[in-house]
Amino acid sequence: MSFIEAENLTHVYGQGSEQEFTALQGVSFHIEAGEFVAILGANGSGKSTLARHLNGLLLPTSGVCRVAGMDTRKPQEVWQIRRQVGMVFQNPDNQLIAGVVEDDVAFGPENLGMEPAKIRAQVKMALQAVGMEEFRKFAPHLLSGGQKQRVAIAGALAMDTKCLILDEATAMLDPQGRREVMDTVERLHQQRGLTLLCITHFMDEAARADRVLVMEHGRLVQQGPPAEIFADAPKLHRLGLAVPLAVEIAWHLRQGGMQLPKDILTNDDLVAALEARYVH
Repeated sequence: MSFIEAENLTHVYGQGSEQEFTALQGVSFHIEAGEFVAILGANGSGKSTLARHLNGLLLPTSGVCRVAGMDTRKPQEVWQIRRQVGMVFQNPDNQLIAGVVEDDVAFGPENLGMEPAKIRAQVKMALQAVGMEEFRKFAPHLLSGGQKQRVAIAGALAMDTKCLILDEATAMLDPQGRREVMDTVERLHQQRGLTLLCITHFMDEAARADRVLVMEHGRLVQQGPPAEIFADAPKLHRLGLAVPLAVEIAWHLRQGGMQLPKDILTNDDLVAALEARYVH
């Protein structure tokens, strides 16, 4: 059994009204425990609607979404699903509710009814995991955007989250903040086996994933390893998506007749391929 299973998942906003809009149409996929999956798509493709189904914030109009075997349509299972699947959203200021960092991280465990000693241990563990323990007494508004997102991640970890969804969580951050967040979640993925879903417009973030899902007009139109997805740059351009710069350059060089590996994703990959070809 896969950790997350979507079968013919469909979501219609305003069903039966004049504003009826189908945001998801028959989407099916599986995500294994410990997998790092990136979800790509132009604005309006259904990415965020899909993400909100994966922890029960939205319920299917039709079809099924299961998390660890639990059906999101069953009210008695939603709380446990949300404990297993944490979300970090785009605006860090909308997620921090307490006046002190450690109190914010403790909010989730308190709502779960954990014992005070367990809460303290969970908060310490979570802040250490994201490299923010030294800021535990800080007011959140004094932190940078990247630090705020790391606190939001810590809040999810404190509830023993098994899966973390980043819904364009780096979109409002500067380059340093983006690196802080992505380095943090990738380390958690590698060291703790955290299942990671990253909805992003930054192709270099998607290139770090094990697998990429591509959405268009509410449908899942493509999925596979990053190298396979990015190999056809013109197709992604037609979907309104960019590709990593190294992939774009490599594609144009291949069109000009140069033989290069198909798995070039990063600048380092491209430099290594060119050096292997021309440096003796």
